[in-house]
Amino acid sequence: MLLVNSRPRFWLPLLLVLALAGCRQGDQASSAAGNDSTATSDSTKVKKKPRKEKSIKVNVGPVRRGDLVQSVFADGAIKTPKSAVIKAKVAGQFIAVKVRDGDHVRRGQVLARIDPREYEIALEESRYKHLQALSQMAAEADTFTVDHTALHDFTLRRDELKALRAKGTLTEDEYRNRLLEAEMQALHAGAFRDAVFEQRTGLADARLAEERARLNLEYTEIKAPFSGVIQGLSVVQGEMATVGQTVCTIYNNRKLEARVNVLEADLRDLEPGRPVLLAIPATGDTLQTRVDVISPTLDQATRTCEVLIRFDNPDEKFRPGMFVRARIAGVVYPDRLLVPKDALLIRDDRPLVFKAVDGRAQWLYVDVGLQNEDWVEITGVHSGGTLAAGDEVVVSDHLTLAHQAKIKIRKHVPPRDRWAFAAGAEGGGR
Repeated sequence: MLLVNSRPRFWLPLLLVLALAGCRQGDQASSAAGNDSTATSDSTKVKKKPRKEKSIKVNVGPVRRGDLVQSVFADGAIKTPKSAVIKAKVAGQFIAVKVRDGDHVRRGQVLARIDPREYEIALEESRYKHLQALSQMAAEADTFTVDHTALHDFTLRRDELKALRAKGTLTEDEYRNRLLEAEMQALHAGAFRDAVFEQRTGLADARLAEERARLNLEYTEIKAPFSGVIQGLSVVQGEMATVGQTVCTIYNNRKLEARVNVLEADLRDLEPGRPVLLAIPATGDTLQTRVDVISPTLDQATRTCEVLIRFDNPDEKFRPGMFVRARIAGVVYPDRLLVPKDALLIRDDRPLVFKAVDGRAQWLYVDVGLQNEDWVEITGVHSGGTLAAGDEVVVSDHLTLAHQAKIKIRKHVPPRDRWAFAAGAEGGGR
């Protein structure tokens, strides 16, 4: 009983000692683990790199010095300056009609024929009368002589009278009276006797009748006055033609003109030769051409002036009546410092541009002047740096761009020059 009861007293101190020893080892382990974690964290902080600055991709465009062209806009329609209504010049029956609407014909091509027999007879008759007059003149040839000196003197006197009339020394009535006196004097002196003889024998009338008959015979063949396209053919074979009857209309569309109406207020500096971009919506084309004619008068109702713009149409793609819209180089302001219009921003009611410098966006607050659809004039830079021809400015992705932001150029946008096709229109940029 004594032995049993004494065991708990013996083991209790031993268990307390062991428990305390275990706690110390746990604390040491925890402390070691904590030291390892701190060491790891410190090691991570040392190895971590600073965050890299991100580049913003942008497009840039050139700063240039050149002429600023302000456009004038005008609407109108295409016309053909070369068209003709073909009419019969003699009467008779159409024995042939050789064309149809839409046919392309060349100059001199026969379009229709009128029966020529009556006109052939008239020509033969006039020839016989001509020969008759010649024979009579030959029989009487020795009854007159011509004084060539008198004819020469008359020619000098006539030229003298013409000079006096041109100077205003003689009125028209005085000139005619003195010329008649000179003619009578020359006739009495022996001039004009050959002409008088031809008239007396009927030779002059016979000669004129023969020429008229020959001309009427030629008119029986109706020919194209120029190359073109037939439209509105209104006769058929077998029909009787009357003098002045319309046969057809012929159009030559190889050269056309646009007639556009420019507002009175836009006429200030407009002059012939100015470059024009002529848009034809029906075909989707824009032609590069020039102003040819500016009307000397204005339409009182619309306060507009008609301007003619001529252009070639070799393929006959464009047709009279088509609507056109003209962009004309109206006012030209020479030698201006220009930036692309897309480069200009407004911040705090102040205009600015971003200049690309060594991979950074440098903001420049600027003063602006004139502008057109593509360019803005820079009249001064009052903060941020300088701007000169040859510099590049940001033209895209710059609405939220900051000063000295890192940029990467995606594209160099070439300068847009609408008037480059016309030498000297915009200076070509320098």
